[in-house]
Amino acid sequence: MIDQKQTNKLCLRWKGKQRRIGITGGIASGKTIIGDFLFQTKQWPIVDADLYAHEALQAESQIAKKVLLRYGNTIIQNSSKNDQIINRKALAKIVFQNNIEKNWLEGIIHPFVNKRIEEELEKLKSNSIVILIIPLLFEKDYTGLCSEICYIDCSRSMQLQRLQSRDQLSLEEANQRIDAQWDNALKKQFADHIINNSNNNETWKMQLKKLYNF
Repeated sequence: MIDQKQTNKLCLRWKGKQRRIGITGGIASGKTIIGDFLFQTKQWPIVDADLYAHEALQAESQIAKKVLLRYGNTIIQNSSKNDQIINRKALAKIVFQNNIEKNWLEGIIHPFVNKRIEEELEKLKSNSIVILIIPLLFEKDYTGLCSEICYIDCSRSMQLQRLQSRDQLSLEEANQRIDAQWDNALKKQFADHIINNSNNNETWKMQLKKLYNF
């Protein structure tokens, strides 16, 4: 259950002149492919939170050093010129099995991601429309950055299928990834638009074309 304070936050929207289309959804729901389609079709620039989360863990970054100090050799992929590269799959296995570790990692990555999003929005302030792809848009209080929010809806069975295929996960691991996020039904309540991507066809394109008049 969420309280009134959280509900108010989830209902917040950006009121500035720039139109900011937030795209979110459960893991493996198709956020990236839909964002890329809008970029290719409309040339709307994309601000992608996942890119900044990856950037945070680049070799020799301050965050990567903290992560390596905490987990050591268990998450080192390989070394090149003394650069210790984090094995993201090994790191994910740790944090998705332990909420304490997950919260610790998010606590050092999300401030960095937030800073990078703000920097990119500043660079793009002259654009009339910007797309923000943010997986944890509701969970991490990014609703106030968006003029509107498109929730990419996807059945759990399709999420599991895509996750197992994409990331070579076991069924148990795929379920852990999905359960680590808020329930889809809760997030849909606070979205402005629902785009259905539960099938492997492209009906979502028709929904987007109707929504954005192209």
